Amino acid sequence: MNDECPKCREYADKGSMFCGACGRRLISNECPRCKEYTDNGSMFCGACGRQLVSNECPRCREYAANGCSFCGACGRPLNDLGPYVGPTQSYAPAPAKKQLGILESIFLVISMAIIAIAVFEAVTMLVNFPDVFSFLPNLSVGIFVIVPFPHVLFYWGEAGLKIYWVLVVIIILLCLITAIYKFVTKAREPGGITRPDAAENTAIFWVCIFLSANFFITLIVSIIVLSYGSDLSSPGFGIKLEQMFSMANAGVWEEIIARVMYIGVPMTIISLAIHRNKESLKCLLGGFEMSKTAVAFIIISGVIFGLAHYPGWGDQLWKVVTAGIMGMFLGYLFVRFGLYASILLHFVNDYLSSFDWMGIGWFSIYVSFLLMAIGAIAVIYILKRVWDFRGSLVPLPLFRGGCIKEK
Repeated sequence: MNDECPKCREYADKGSMFCGACGRRLISNECPRCKEYTDNGSMFCGACGRQLVSNECPRCREYAANGCSFCGACGRPLNDLGPYVGPTQSYAPAPAKKQLGILESIFLVISMAIIAIAVFEAVTMLVNFPDVFSFLPNLSVGIFVIVPFPHVLFYWGEAGLKIYWVLVVIIILLCLITAIYKFVTKAREPGGITRPDAAENTAIFWVCIFLSANFFITLIVSIIVLSYGSDLSSPGFGIKLEQMFSMANAGVWEEIIARVMYIGVPMTIISLAIHRNKESLKCLLGGFEMSKTAVAFIIISGVIFGLAHYPGWGDQLWKVVTAGIMGMFLGYLFVRFGLYASILLHFVNDYLSSFDWMGIGWFSIYVSFLLMAIGAIAVIYILKRVWDFRGSLVPLPLFRGGCIKEK
């Protein structure tokens, strides 16, 4: 135990799980009730919240036998599931699978294409950066929040808007570099990126899935709307330079007001109230463990994100549906990987007009058809994962306050 806080030892001697002065978890201390919950077959200690990793969920074997990657009851990954060695003992390690599933292999290949598209979009933004910078004095840009509809707080002045544009570009580039770095890091680990679950543990993989699924869902919703005789229309986004700014701005600012404000902030407040530890501030940028509370905020954020698009899209309900689903995708990325992942997906989706802006609009047609075709598979993949996780909310902890690092 690190004794930097003089009170830690005092609380440890009293049998406390946490220091009452600094909030540090006294991990060397044993919770007196862990064994009680272990004997009752619980996955988590009801007193201290510690995961009883040596305990077996009675349904893990059932889901493993059905070919699931995760237990639908407790959510435990089943790839390393080995021979069962006792009613309250852990599984013996099993040999790792050597090949990815068909769906995972398809999305791994498409993920490479998504990286190329994201890089092309970033280059488009950089090439046109000076022209957008010079054009900014012609724009009237407001900083807004969504409550649940957009409400402008103030409008940027010329100097502030130029500084803001520089920051937006830097943030997007950092998000892209971070995602690529983590993807390459996974690829360089033993077994490479084709190792089971390696690709799934990268933001790029899920950006590919959600981007494709969003295209397919939008297509289906559009067909349904048109079949009922309703019209589909998009609002005017201005000339090219105005679009370049507004689309990049949306990828950053909308993630801050939708994901940080409606997921990160409440999760941070709850974590600070429970743990009273400054480490809880990391929750602001996402990347923490899944919990019932996180799932609730993902849904809330998605609904608010969908409603926020209603007035800007001519009061068309279909946009609320598609934007709401996309908002939940973005919320999942925020919770699992962090703000950089949700900004990346938002930017890649909104900046697909880069092919038109760079004079190769014909190529965007092929990209759109590819994403819509892959989108059908993406939706199947997402539904498969949801099916695998059915019932997992029951044993899922109400709240997990610690942020985790992506492995």
